[in-house]
Amino acid sequence: MARAFKVRSAARDAETDSERLGSISAAIEAAIASIRNERDALRARVDAARDQAAFAAGTDYDEYLTRDAKDAARIKEYEQQMASGQQRTQELERQLGGLDAIQEAFNQHFAGKVR
Repeated sequence: MARAFKVRSAARDAETDSERLGSISAAIEAAIASIRNERDALRARVDAARDQAAFAAGTDYDEYLTRDAKDAARIKEYEQQMASGQQRTQELERQLGGLDAIQEAFNQHFAGKVR
């Protein structure tokens, strides 16, 4: 004798959907938080490098004429750190923009489905 076809209850389907979609939402949120943390820490380090470069450069208008080679090398290193940091910050901003768009699309399509 054949068994009758049965589907799961609507409550169980809703719970399964919520769990599945919740894990996706959590992954997007975690990635966004991770990017923001990295970006903020990197900005602080770039700002510190900028301050150190300004200090090493001095305040006299002609100080560059008599600058020690060691100080010039240190300033160049700070400049390289700032440039690398700026490039990474731009990449993080690009990633953040993409994930914000993904999160917005996710929320539009699955609003009310995630607990």
